[in-house]
Amino acid sequence: MITSTNNPLTKKVRKLQQKAGEREKTGLFVAEGRREVSLALKSGVIPAHILVCNELYTPEQQYPVDLALHENLLTEVSAAVYDKMAYRGHAEGIILVGHQVRRALASLMLKDPPLVLVLEGLEKPGNLGAVLRTADAAGVDAVILANAKADMYNPNVIRASLGCLFTMQVTTSRTEEVIQWLNEEKNWPEGETPKVVAAALQTDRMYFDTDMRGPVVLVFGTEDQGLSASWRSLAGQPVRIPMMGSIDSLNVAASVAILTYEAIRQRHNL
Repeated sequence: MITSTNNPLTKKVRKLQQKAGEREKTGLFVAEGRREVSLALKSGVIPAHILVCNELYTPEQQYPVDLALHENLLTEVSAAVYDKMAYRGHAEGIILVGHQVRRALASLMLKDPPLVLVLEGLEKPGNLGAVLRTADAAGVDAVILANAKADMYNPNVIRASLGCLFTMQVTTSRTEEVIQWLNEEKNWPEGETPKVVAAALQTDRMYFDTDMRGPVVLVFGTEDQGLSASWRSLAGQPVRIPMMGSIDSLNVAASVAILTYEAIRQRHNL
């Protein structure tokens, strides 16, 4: 059992929690909590370490973690050490150090008809986490981060997504590469190129007046700058969410939820 907060593994976990550069250099990340660890392992994440505090950890039937399967990677830690490592403090008693999964655009598997989200220039980890939670709930095929500024393995992403980072196909790429991928028929069921529906303020078309059946890509920019010219020119159907009060835009996670569930409503004739 590790009882010293100065143990090298303890320091390693804290560094991975706190520094994006360390995550990038090592290709590792940290997830904590029963649900997050369970979903990560279920998705195929390869663990490097699993740290358990038996004073805090109790198994959960809905989100099981087969500790016996990873016995050679298990390390027991004291409550004081766990508290020092955990991003959320005194929570649930289990931490995973895992190898990051990096997907290529070409590897994405899409249903028919596909529904894909593109987020350009997103920088707030909490927003990305909330988007991934919505995407999982709505059955979105993939989330593409174009010119992303947010680190997808930031602890705030994992926490805000409730572990949905691991249940979703998520990939990062440059805007130019994403647009090229969108325009190649071979990437889409039956060779169809999708409708690109972009959330924008500079249009009179309301989102609920737009056909979102069939292959659809929903595109969102940052709250302060919106979408780049490249995406605005590509979007055949820019749409607006009506703003009836004093402010002129919504949080990007809220905008994603509204448009995504409108697409779901139309596809299910609700």
